[in-house]
Amino acid sequence: MTSEAHIRGGAIWDGYFHGLRTGVLDIETTGLNPRRDRFILGGLYDVQTGVLHQVFAESTSEEEETLQVFARLMDEVDMVVTYNGRHFDMPFLAERMGRAGTEAKALPYDLDLYRMVQGYSPIRRFLPNLKQKSVENYMGLWQDRTDEISGAESVELYYEYMATKDPALEEKILLHNRDDVEQLTRLTKVMDKCDVHRAMNRMGFPVLLEGGCLQVNRVQLGRDQLTAEGEQGRLALDYRCYELEGYPAQASFSRSSGSFRIDLPLIRRSGMAVVDLRAAGLAEEDFARYPAGGSGFLVLQEGDEIRYREINHFVRAFLQRLAPDGGTR
Repeated sequence: MTSEAHIRGGAIWDGYFHGLRTGVLDIETTGLNPRRDRFILGGLYDVQTGVLHQVFAESTSEEEETLQVFARLMDEVDMVVTYNGRHFDMPFLAERMGRAGTEAKALPYDLDLYRMVQGYSPIRRFLPNLKQKSVENYMGLWQDRTDEISGAESVELYYEYMATKDPALEEKILLHNRDDVEQLTRLTKVMDKCDVHRAMNRMGFPVLLEGGCLQVNRVQLGRDQLTAEGEQGRLALDYRCYELEGYPAQASFSRSSGSFRIDLPLIRRSGMAVVDLRAAGLAEEDFARYPAGGSGFLVLQEGDEIRYREINHFVRAFLQRLAPDGGTR
């Protein structure tokens, strides 16, 4: 990886992902169907260490061994950045690992930039398609590529490599994967052109605890309560409550299903949905920067305006308060 390839940081990134060990992930396969096609190459760039790991199967018969190594690498990160990973890379890995009897402890949270651009950015209207290279070109990153082959050509080269074991072919395949990972790392700056808070509310976001990460998958404002549901990842919480120090919050964490749900009370008044920070046991100063926060209350909705940033922050802060040690309750 070159020194110019780095995650686009900033306040929004830090607000959601600070403290999380991040990887940038891209895989190469012999096709699109995980039931019959094979995993042949995984690239994972560890942002914290600056190291790009590439795990390459010398032949399709080495898939199981290659998956074992890649699973261990994935276990080292809390989240990954992908492009269309939620539709392809992660389900493909889950299927192939399951068939091989080799599974990661829990697949990390996936920040899928494709889904973010597709659903939460106006630039999709200006592009002929949403292929990674098209978005790179729009963001002025195309000139940074060094490989000259497509994904389909990479597969053709792989079958040729298995027949010849030509190291030059292997290098071309590795270069294609390396460039995809490096470009994807740079492409995180596309988040500047996305409605990130709304995207995180709809796509889900990670919540860092002492022992791992919760993954919030769904947040909903109801008539009299705010509900958040998700997965525990590598945590093993088994806990249920119907109030917390007098605050009528309901929480259910199931170790057996690996899921969780919290229901938090809303105050509905004058067309607004409001939460009581003091009653929830949250520090008011942590929310002081929001115009709609004050006197111990935080406005989450006013009329038709849903304040996704405030909702996400409130949910994350409450979950961290509820399970501060990330241990088993």
